[in-house]
Amino acid sequence: MKLKKILCLVLGCIMLAALVAAGCGSTAKDTAKKDKPQYPTKTITIVCQNAAGGATDLLARAIANSLSKRLGQSVVVDNKIGASGTIGTDYALKAKPDGYTLVTHSTGNYTSTPLMQKVPYDPIKDVRHIINITTQPIILVVPADSPWKTIEDFVAYAKQNPGKVKYGQNSPGGTTHMAMEMFRKSAGLDMKMVPFGGGAMEVIAALLGKHVEIATVQPNEVEEHIKGGKLRALISFNDKRFKSMPDLPTAKERGFNVVLAVTKGISAPAGIPDDIAKKLHDTLKEIMSDEEFKAQCKKAGMLDDLDYMSGEDVSKMYQKMTKDMDGLITELGLKKK
Repeated sequence: MKLKKILCLVLGCIMLAALVAAGCGSTAKDTAKKDKPQYPTKTITIVCQNAAGGATDLLARAIANSLSKRLGQSVVVDNKIGASGTIGTDYALKAKPDGYTLVTHSTGNYTSTPLMQKVPYDPIKDVRHIINITTQPIILVVPADSPWKTIEDFVAYAKQNPGKVKYGQNSPGGTTHMAMEMFRKSAGLDMKMVPFGGGAMEVIAALLGKHVEIATVQPNEVEEHIKGGKLRALISFNDKRFKSMPDLPTAKERGFNVVLAVTKGISAPAGIPDDIAKKLHDTLKEIMSDEEFKAQCKKAGMLDDLDYMSGEDVSKMYQKMTKDMDGLITELGLKKK
């Protein structure tokens, strides 16, 4: 009986020690958790791979303004342009994956561009897409004093004058370029591309200056010029007419099988911690319904383009688009060798 009491006493002491240790461990963990600084603790940089004033830049600045207010830290936009957006994209994706360097994603940088030219990043493995914010239409525009009043006028002229029409392109290999190539193929046209490295604003300046005769752009980039009577839109490559230009026909309506748009949002280098990625996603999703953010989007001509997609859905969409574009790019002889 004496031995039994001693054994019970020893077991009780062991159990008590275990409970105390567990409690101390839990306290230590809780303390460490409380002591860990909550993201963010310093300035966040959104790298924009396109020039100031274009659609991607305008969206980046609207996001930065609202994100800064929500997170309580400065959020700045850093425009790193060149090589159809690959310079800025590569710079951001090679940054430390800690949530302090983000990048605006645009469809072409992860789909058509890597198929057409060598890029210094892997469009699947090196990126974690956080959220899609907008899906922006692509339209075909000409100077307002152009003799082409309709898309049929333009096609008739281009067919009668093969190789004569020059079109401006700010991102060779990008989505707007793909829209033009798809349209050119569908209409059976021979045109010359004039590439520009300074973004959409440079293409628009060239169009206004009559250095090129036609261009594919995003509506908010030329809205003021259309309203001011300097440019005229002939068609859109949207799947349906959009609210801001209800009289503008789609390419499909006019018999050209071209449907393509530009998706834009925020991505980060692969390896960003899950909790930071989730915080960014959830905050950005909340921002999309914020009245101040929507007011900025309206001012930039993007309010009707707001289109939420999760980062996972963006990744799946881009991989599918890459497969779909591969055949066309190969057929056009534009695939990298």
